[in-house]
Amino acid sequence: MSDDWTRHADLVDALRRAVFESPGETDPGLRRAAGSGDPLPEPWTGYAETVRDHSYCVTDGDIAALKAAGRTEEEIFEITVAVATGAALHRLDAGLRAVRGGAGT
Repeated sequence: MSDDWTRHADLVDALRRAVFESPGETDPGLRRAAGSGDPLPEPWTGYAETVRDHSYCVTDGDIAALKAAGRTEEEIFEITVAVATGAALHRLDAGLRAVRGGAGT
């Protein structure tokens, strides 16, 4: 890839570290699982699936249910960002494989 991609790859790596490795209210392992689509403990399972696959369907009721389950707004924010970032990076990786002519797209 070009030097431009190398610069962008560094930025993407920095984004990955910030979302999935940095300290937060939620455990980095939980955020990594959320980002990769791995199984999550309740009450995150259905919420993560909705954010990943149908983000336009997230409702105030979904957030209220997470709060009722004892989750804070900060935890909800962090998991939401992790799921959305993971989905975006998955699509980016698939697009780059397609541009490079790689298999598995």
